[in-house]
Amino acid sequence: MGRPRDGSIRRKVIDAAIECYEELGWSGFNFEAVSVRAKVGRPALYRRWSNREELLIDAFRELTPALPAAPDHGNVREDLTEVAMEYRRVMLGARGRAGVRLFIEQEATADVFHAVAAEISAYRNSLIVETLKRGQSRGEVRSDADLQVATELLVGALMLDALYAPGPYQVRGIVAKTVDMLLRGLGNNPVDRGTAEATGDPV
Repeated sequence: MGRPRDGSIRRKVIDAAIECYEELGWSGFNFEAVSVRAKVGRPALYRRWSNREELLIDAFRELTPALPAAPDHGNVREDLTEVAMEYRRVMLGARGRAGVRLFIEQEATADVFHAVAAEISAYRNSLIVETLKRGQSRGEVRSDADLQVATELLVGALMLDALYAPGPYQVRGIVAKTVDMLLRGLGNNPVDRGTAEATGDPV
């Protein structure tokens, strides 16, 4: 029957794949580079993945922290800040930087980009839209607000923050301020500026 596959090899390869792509980009991402980084022979990779696209999609899928359902605290600001914080956590480290690179290289990595967008980005965006729609039903967000554009603005701001400050650091304050700025444009009433004060909570 042969030897059972070693689960630790898969994790080594998955970790090495996301690190290699983050550092080298699509032009330098291949089984050779990943096998050297993971200290695993190339045959082990070929037994598990037929090409580099499949490997990179699995790496994004397995290294993306699970995003919970949209919270409902009865307050659109609190709900949206929580959703944004969860996404900002996803953007930490090599996984986050690899996601930014994938966005930049989407024309060259079309199959990978579309798979990741369909499985991960679409769900993230749906959480933001759901949160804003709930805010509309409570009268906190204007009924004529373009929620898709609002979602793109929030995600773009969080992505840029991750790009320019990629290491772990105190982010709740800047996330809360970003949410406040967005809600000032969407809301029926001004956001209480006092609530945007950083809490000091680490990511």
